[in-house]
Amino acid sequence: MPIEPVFEKINITRPSETVKGQIKIDCKTDVSTDEVERVLSVNAFAIIIESETLSGQIRYGGKATFYLSYLGQDGQICKSECGSEFQGALDKAGLNSGMRSKVNVTVDKTEVLKDGIRLSITAFLTITATPYEKREINALSGGENLIVDAREVPVVKSFGLKEGVFPVEEEFELNYSVQEVLSHRADAIVTAVQCGVGSIIIDGEVFVTLIILQKNEKRDIIRENKVLPFRYELECEDAMPTMQATARAKEKSFKTDISVDPEKGTSTLISNVTLQFEGEAFAKTSASIASDAFSTSDELELVFDEFPYYKACEQYGLNYVAKGKSAVDELPVGAQILAVGGEKAEIISAIKSENGIEVTGTVSAIGYFKDGDGKVFTRKMETSFEKIIEYANDISDTVEITCVAVKATAKIVSLTETELDFELLFTVYPCERSSIKYVKDVKCSGEKQECASAISVFIPMEGEDLWSLSKRLNVCPETLVLTNKDLQFPLTGKERIVIYRQK
Repeated sequence: MPIEPVFEKINITRPSETVKGQIKIDCKTDVSTDEVERVLSVNAFAIIIESETLSGQIRYGGKATFYLSYLGQDGQICKSECGSEFQGALDKAGLNSGMRSKVNVTVDKTEVLKDGIRLSITAFLTITATPYEKREINALSGGENLIVDAREVPVVKSFGLKEGVFPVEEEFELNYSVQEVLSHRADAIVTAVQCGVGSIIIDGEVFVTLIILQKNEKRDIIRENKVLPFRYELECEDAMPTMQATARAKEKSFKTDISVDPEKGTSTLISNVTLQFEGEAFAKTSASIASDAFSTSDELELVFDEFPYYKACEQYGLNYVAKGKSAVDELPVGAQILAVGGEKAEIISAIKSENGIEVTGTVSAIGYFKDGDGKVFTRKMETSFEKIIEYANDISDTVEITCVAVKATAKIVSLTETELDFELLFTVYPCERSSIKYVKDVKCSGEKQECASAISVFIPMEGEDLWSLSKRLNVCPETLVLTNKDLQFPLTGKERIVIYRQK
């Protein structure tokens, strides 16, 4: 009888190799260079608005917003805001139109130029894109007149990347009058993710930081830290509570409104952050897949292949409070520090070891100072950090780590050194990746020649299992066990295997 193989269709989605690129953008402010004595700080915010994956290329578009504070020639502290749209493309071989790609942007560096009529800002952005490949494979699972080495293998089904937008608004009372918000920023952190019925439930916090110029005689500059909790149910019609999910949140826009009550000497601050979410729900299933096959009557030609196994594991976060010394441009005698803002964490390396993930990086920030004459100036501060993060997953798995710096403070150690205190919030995204061998095609190349002996005795190899022995002897595993009931696998190599052939 001819062989009749049976194949199982399996759809998989896997992330491809990440591709990066850097672009430079320029933005003109409305500030005349004649008005500026010195620039105090630049706070940059960039987002990706749209992206498209084409054949061999990922196209993207976005917008960068810059918040500039400066000291005017009249000694007044002022601020300005400007923005610039950008677009570009990342080239990558093997991309197909319609593939999904995750595209993110970070601001690496900003420079303020005073060589024109108006101040201009130059920024360097890094664009990072991860394409996701969809494949359908046909894996041998059984069939007529076939003996297969089939086993249940894990298969993870993704229900696709879901996106949503959610506004988070909070009102705060301040017991002083505000002259100006010189700089503000918002960092969203996801603290928990779970699946509900038809939704991915995302919990987290938005850390809002403001550098505020007070409306008083001293015109003091202070820092305000506010935390905005959120819960968002991202629609995913296939999601169920038994499933696992991952999620990310990033700021799409951020606005602060200040109203001052001059009689009471108080202010009301309204922070409005629009968050953009990405979430993905996963269902764990299994499939019966043959890694090998043979026929007792026919010679077979097998075509093997491997498919990637990708499973996003449960994400988790942790915080880390640390401090470090930072060299600064020489401070004037009598200088005092007012506030710290614009803190940014950058991971340089993340190496997995038996102790966990050894993370090294740097934290930078802008310190607002006042000299002995009461004039405000700034200094850039930077220090390094090291942290071992616990890692419960297999060391061979891949992992992505994000890091946000919050709640920075500083003190003056000497005229050329400060000590920077900071808190880091890490989010760990583990991912189990391996590959599974399968038979993707079976062809018959002719009939096998039957053995003429009614009984044969074989000596097995040491360590041989039932499947490999059955294939080598061209006998069904069930028949082999039935006629050699004392066998215990794996074999020692001292057994005697008897094969009976009915005549």
